[in-house]
This record gives sequence, structure tokens and C-alpha cells, in this order.
Amino acid sequence: MLTNPDHPDHPETARRKEVELALRRREQEFADFVENAAEGLHRVAGDGIILWANRAELQMLGYAWEEYVGRHIADFHVDAPVIAHILNTLASGGTLYDQPARLRCKDGSIKHVVIHSNGYFEDGQLRYTRCFTRDATERHQRDEALAQRDRMLRGAPMAAALLVGPDFSFRLANRRYCELMDRSDLEGRAFGEAFLELRDGEAMRLLEQGSVASVAVDELRVELARADGSLEERFLKLSLEPLGSTPGDEQGVIVVAVDVTAEVRSRRGLERAHAEREQLLVELTAANRTKDEFLAMLGHELRNPLSPIVTALQLMRMRGETGAAREREIIERQVDHLVRLVDDLLDVARATRGQIELKFERIDIAQPLAKAVEMAGVLLERRRHRLALDIQPGLLWEGDPVRLAQVVSNLLTNAARYTEPGGQVALRARRETAGPHAGWLRISVQDNGIGLAPDMLTQVFGLFFQARRSVERSQGGLGIGLALVKNIVELHGGTVQAHSAGVGRGSEFVVLLPAVSTATHATPAVPLVTAMAPAPAACKRIMIVDDNADAAETLGLLLTAHGHQVEVFNDPVSALAQVERIQPDIAVLDIGLPVLDGYQLAARMRALLGSHRCRLFALTGYGQEADLARSQEAGFERHLVKPITAEQVAQLAAAP
Repeated sequence: MLTNPDHPDHPETARRKEVELALRRREQEFADFVENAAEGLHRVAGDGIILWANRAELQMLGYAWEEYVGRHIADFHVDAPVIAHILNTLASGGTLYDQPARLRCKDGSIKHVVIHSNGYFEDGQLRYTRCFTRDATERHQRDEALAQRDRMLRGAPMAAALLVGPDFSFRLANRRYCELMDRSDLEGRAFGEAFLELRDGEAMRLLEQGSVASVAVDELRVELARADGSLEERFLKLSLEPLGSTPGDEQGVIVVAVDVTAEVRSRRGLERAHAEREQLLVELTAANRTKDEFLAMLGHELRNPLSPIVTALQLMRMRGETGAAREREIIERQVDHLVRLVDDLLDVARATRGQIELKFERIDIAQPLAKAVEMAGVLLERRRHRLALDIQPGLLWEGDPVRLAQVVSNLLTNAARYTEPGGQVALRARRETAGPHAGWLRISVQDNGIGLAPDMLTQVFGLFFQARRSVERSQGGLGIGLALVKNIVELHGGTVQAHSAGVGRGSEFVVLLPAVSTATHATPAVPLVTAMAPAPAACKRIMIVDDNADAAETLGLLLTAHGHQVEVFNDPVSALAQVERIQPDIAVLDIGLPVLDGYQLAARMRALLGSHRCRLFALTGYGQEADLARSQEAGFERHLVKPITAEQVAQLAAAP
């Protein structure tokens, strides 16, 4: 047994060797650990001299061992105050965590790092410090980016705020945001605390959405509490972007807001105005339709009493009666005037709805002008006006001669009415040879009457427009003649203008028409019957049904005078009771009958007559296009508008 502990084979010696070997192995492992650690490590003496640095430290800064170790640590710090602070802290026994610093690399670049360090002391003196150096370039760049973002948000020309955490606390709210939201000192406060009125509404829901995904809202309605406690309606345009894009990032939302309250209110005002305008258009359309219906009804009601008057006058003329000839002439003139007023009323209703149908002919313009002078001649003579005519010969024109005569007649009538008795009226027509209307037909009516004020020149063609009346001017009219002139001229593709040197200085109306009219509602003309048809070759059985007894009786007398067998009824029931007995060849039925209207009466008569052929003619005061179409659909062969003339009666009786 060995008792000497120093003997190589002694058990204690063997254990000591094992311990020493283990210590050397641990020292080697530790040395390898610190030398090859991924973090930069270095040791600095109490006087600031670098005693040691591992491989990561040297590689991070780009120095060799001999270029780094043995030099003062301050030689590598960019910021002297920072290294002074580090050394003072460590010398006083302090510990540094995440101390930012900037180190100078061998290639001259600057490396941003964070330092963890503490000191080793003996007898109260700092022997050395242990330092961990971590590359913080990315962290610095991120911090700089965040700082730049915050600076941008604070200086943004629009309202911007940054909210973080689950309660959406304001980390940043720029001046414009505070002004927009009418709040101050928002930073550090939770959204729900700062805006009690919004915490349970749409705004809070949008913040929650915006913290996880981009959100854009064009028009958010909010009610913000004012200082006096009242709520103010505001509209905001919002853009929300999440703050953290990867797990582990701080969660929050960036809010950019624009006040669009004024724009929304302006738009809503426009929408209200548009809706009111649409409603007004609906009402105006309804009023216009009512007006048209009224004009049609007025024409019908006026034509009912006119029809027997006209027919009675025709009978008196046919019988050659000479008694009260002067009075009869007066009645005829006034009835003609009434008929023209009624026709104008119905024409203007058709014209405003584009329902006038033009019948084109190629004619010498002198023909419709002569007709117009004839139509206006009575009034011109009665007011003792001198009419001068200057018509260029050989003026060919393609258009509706009847409508042109109506246009010129209305202009002549207008001149006669608005010129004091004994005045001068001139009608001229020529072909334009120069200017933008070269080749067009120019017709003018000029007078030396009361004239027009400048503000009336654009109004004179308005419907129901009336100039001032003089004491002498008893024939006032309805103010529709010039409106009708304008419509008819424009339907031909032309224009009409009013000229006047002023009140009391006369007027001139000029019509310009293209040589070939450009109207789209034109049809070829139907030759007009200008002479009375000859007496019928055979007597016809004619039934007249009209609740206007005078009209029915006078029409019956006219037809009887032409040699026909006529029976008159004033109600549809009596007519139906006799229709099988009479077996009429022609039935003239008033449309506006009581109990059964003319359409219903016609249907029942056809059923009772069976195979017997009876020609049906509608007699009515309604003469618009829709009325004519309905008569045709109901099987009427002709549509006669009251009052009918002797020529129409003759044609009716003689028709095969």
C-alpha cells in the first residue's frame, strides 16, 4: 500500500490529475466559447485600454487583433460624451443595458451598436470591465424610420394620429387631428376615454379592423361632443393602416382623416335640389298635360256651339235669304274669327308636343302669301291700314303651304292689332343672296305700330305673351299667334326674329326658311278640294246622332238641302231603337254623347245592322292626333271636327 501522496501511482495523485485535466478542458471550452461566440465580446482595463476582444467583435468592426487590442476604447467611439458616460458609469459600479453607441470601423464607416457591460473590482478598484457588443444597425434603421414616420405624421398637412395597444392609446396626434376632432392633450389617452361618444360606435369598430388590415372609408358620419355638451354632426374620410406587420411587432393603427362635412352637405344640398327639380319637372309635365287636355276640351266646348251657327249661316246662304244681310255678314266675320281662335288653341297644343304634321308641296311662294293676305284682310280693312306688297316673282319653295299661310296670316294679324288705325303694314318676300342664309327664303312683315321694348324682343314668341293694349285695340287675341308662328317655322327648319327700334317706333318680324325644309314630320301633300262637290247622283239615307240639338238639326237641314233622306236623333238610345228600321247608308255620330259615347254607339249599330253596309263618320270637337287615331281604331271612316263647312258637307254626302 502506497502512503506517499506524491507518488505517481498514489490514488490521490490520480484524482488530482483528473481534476486538473477537467479544469484545463473547461478552460479550453470556455475560451472557445467566448472566442467563437456570435456576439462581440471585449474586456477593457480600468484605465480604458482594451485587454481582449473575441473574433465576432473584431469581424464586426473589421480590425485585426493587434489593431484593436491594446488601444484605448475611446479611440473607436464616435461620440466622446457617450464613451465618457459609459466609463464613468462602470467606474462607479454601475451596469449598462442596451446602451446605444456608435463605433468607428476600420473602413471608416460607422456601426450602430448596443452595449451590455459591468465591472470587476478588487479592493474597491475597477480592474476591468466585461462588455457585450451587439450590431444594432437594423434596429437603428428601424428606429430612424419610426422617428421619421412620427415626424412626418406630426408635420402632415392633414389630420393624422397613431394609436397603440388593445385600448388604442394615442401615442401621437398631430395638431390638425386635434383641431379636426376638437380635442387637446390626446397623447397618452385611450380613444374610448378621449371620445366617450364614439367608443361604442362605428369609429371603434373601424379602429379594430384597421389594426389588422388596411381600411378606407369615404364618408363616416360621427357626432362629436362640443364643449357645451351638444353633439355636432361631422363627416370624415378615413384611411387606416395597421402598425405591426409581423408577429411580435407592436400592435396599433395609423389614422389619417379628412373633414368632408362641407362637401357632403353641399352634395346633399345638390341632391335635394335635384330631387326637387325632378319633382318640379313631374309637376310641370303634369301641368302641361293638364293644359293640353284643357285646350282640347276648350276647343271641343267652343266648337259645339259654333257648329250649328256655321251650319245655319250656310243654310241661309244656300236658300238665298236676303233679310238682315248686313247682320249676317257681321255674324259670319265674328264666327270666322272664333273658329280661327279655336284652331290656334288646338294647333299650339299640338305644336308644343311636336304633333303637327306638315304636308309638303313645291309651290310659288306667292300662293300661300296671297292666302295669308286674304285671311288677314278683313282686320286690315276694318282698321283702315294700308298694306304694301313686295313679293319677288318666281320664288319657288318646298314646304307646307297651308301652314305657311297660317304663319304669315298671324304676323299680318298681329301687325294690324298692334298698329293704330290708319297705319302702314308691309309684306315682303325675297331670296337671300348673301350671308349665312344665302339661298333661303326671307319673308318680313313690317308695321309702324306701337313697337316693342328691348326686353320684349326675346319674350314676344312666348306662349300667351301679351304686349300692352291700347284703347283702340279691341281685338286683343289670346297671345298664342306668335308662339304658333315660331313652332311652325322651326318645324320647317327655319327661324323667326323680332326687330323694333323701341316703343312707338314700329316692329318687323322676319321669317327665314330653307329652300327645301328639313322637317322630320312631313308627308306628301294631299290635293286640296277647292270647289264644292257636285250634288250626289242618288239619295242616301243618313242618320245624325248629336246631343247638341241645334247642331244636329242644322246639319240635317244642310244634308236634306242636298237631296238626302235624313233622320236626326239627340240621344244614342233613341237612335239604336230606330237603326234597324232606317237601315242608314251613312251615320254621323257625335263622339261625346251621354250614356253611350260615339265609339260604343258605333259598335252596337254594326251589331244590329249585321251585313248591311253603313259608313260611319265621327263628328266631334276633339281634333288632335290621338283623337283621329282612336276614331280610326273604332272603325270610323271619317273624323269631322266641328264646326264643319259646306264643302265638307257636300263631300260627305257625295262620297261613294
